[in-house]
Amino acid sequence: MSYRWIIAGGGTGGHVTPALALGEVLREAGERVRFIGTRRGLETRLVPDAGFELLALDARPIIGRSIFEQIRSLFALLGATFRAGRGLREFGADLVVSVGGYASVPTVLAALLTRTPTVLVNTDATPGAANRTLARFARRIFVGFEGTRSAFASLARQERIRVVGVPLRKSLISEFRDERSRAPRSGEAGAGPTGPVHLFIFGGSQGARQINEVMIEALSKLDPARIQIVHQTGDSDRDRVEAAYAETALQAEVIAFERDMPSRYRWADLVLCRAGAISVAELALAGRASLLVPLAHVGGGEQFANARELEKAGAARVLDSRALTVNKLLEELETLLRDPSQLRRMGENASKLARPEASDRIIEECRSLLAAQSHGGRGR
Repeated sequence: MSYRWIIAGGGTGGHVTPALALGEVLREAGERVRFIGTRRGLETRLVPDAGFELLALDARPIIGRSIFEQIRSLFALLGATFRAGRGLREFGADLVVSVGGYASVPTVLAALLTRTPTVLVNTDATPGAANRTLARFARRIFVGFEGTRSAFASLARQERIRVVGVPLRKSLISEFRDERSRAPRSGEAGAGPTGPVHLFIFGGSQGARQINEVMIEALSKLDPARIQIVHQTGDSDRDRVEAAYAETALQAEVIAFERDMPSRYRWADLVLCRAGAISVAELALAGRASLLVPLAHVGGGEQFANARELEKAGAARVLDSRALTVNKLLEELETLLRDPSQLRRMGENASKLARPEASDRIIEECRSLLAAQSHGGRGR
């Protein structure tokens, strides 16, 4: 049976990427999908670019704002809920899949008013503010980590929670699906026990500056014979970081933005990056050791929780971004450079956390839920 699906939420890549991953699975199955997002988030560009329809709402943050801004946001929430409800009715939605972000709240409220069943997708190790608010209304809650189940314990019944992993785009999954069965190509990580360690650095749109700064300080203390670097800096920092590398003997490539992440992951022995849910899931999928610097000022500490999941598995080492110094970074790098075999073990541990089937499992569970409902079951 064919259904009509609403995928709601967005704002950052951590919300938009899983939304698009789910949309791709549904489109391949011939299902009708409509996205609901904000007027300001990444979805305004990425969703249409992927060939999906987007209904954009004027959804704004409320928590942490002034009284005047909170009042304005509440009026915006009412208007967005009304518009989302009209969108659900016109589309004939059978199910709302909320991926988090500002647009998810008015859409789920509209779903309640129109009696449209809702499920949540929570990719971070701890629930964000929107999903904490909406958890009690969800028929299912899909989480990326086993530890996240307990974080929802006071918000929803445990039988509604499914640990499925983080939905990733098909293009990335297909690149690594058969990775374990083939031999490494020349120049890739793991091609041999000798030679310099390949370090791939990226900071992401919300946090590259701190990593760029501490790397600039560290460059003069790195041994060119032991390390090669690819450093994604972001647009604003590229020239400054490239100039710093040029003053050293290090073999390095400095880029503003990486469009071919699978190739970079293959090349890398070690990745230095933030700890967003998507980055953590990609590291697991690629099976790469990582040195993680969680972004401190995002949400309720979600990146720290994500990083700890990899650390507990022996797949990553974590540096506290709130007290990051060049000496701490160099100490961690030296520990890892001294024993390249440790990097391989960390990569193997990361691979054990990979869940490339996450999108398919979510859609399968949702179909079962809708089928049970159509036969008079509660789907609870």
